[in-house]
Amino acid sequence: MDLKSELKGATSGAGRPSVTYSLLFPPGWKRFAVDDDAEKTFVASLKQVFQPRGLAKDYMYYRALTHRMFMDMKKRRASSIYLPVKPIDGTLLPASMVVLPAPLGGAHQLDDFRARLMKRFELEERTENELAIWRWEERQTTFPEGDVGVGALTVHHLFEAPKSTGRAPLMLSATLLVPTGEEKSDLIGIVSELFDAIAGTFNWVRKP
Repeated sequence: MDLKSELKGATSGAGRPSVTYSLLFPPGWKRFAVDDDAEKTFVASLKQVFQPRGLAKDYMYYRALTHRMFMDMKKRRASSIYLPVKPIDGTLLPASMVVLPAPLGGAHQLDDFRARLMKRFELEERTENELAIWRWEERQTTFPEGDVGVGALTVHHLFEAPKSTGRAPLMLSATLLVPTGEEKSDLIGIVSELFDAIAGTFNWVRKP
């Protein structure tokens, strides 16, 4: 019996199956808990990118933003963060991918969450094994004060959980930080495609 059939045939309440997820990453990525070690690793990649280019202000801004991001991820019960740890052309890629629960109380709130997303973003939708998968992007191009500076691209993928589990969907949120002057570089498109390719390997897996 495959996972989908097994989950559909499960009972509710205490008898509900428990599931986790699996993802495949290219060589050079490493999984971390959302902790101080992961934050130090990500800050080190920022330092390698921004400081040699004389972008000290950008580096300090994103170092502070990274600290706030990690605090927020801990509050949102993010389960894992994946970071590049192998340099490309001598530099670590300033990117991260985080797995965390979707910000809703349960699967019954999925339609309301979709309506809110569609008011703010261009939402791409598809289904796989009768489960919804959504994709949307957020782009940051300026500092909060309005000064032109470093940008960021965040690509979100939401994966509806098997209905018999009763759990809320999971989100895979992938972010690339973009140094000043490279907002239109080919790197953005290449890394965006990489994010989508990794998200395409997402699978629900029944816990033993």
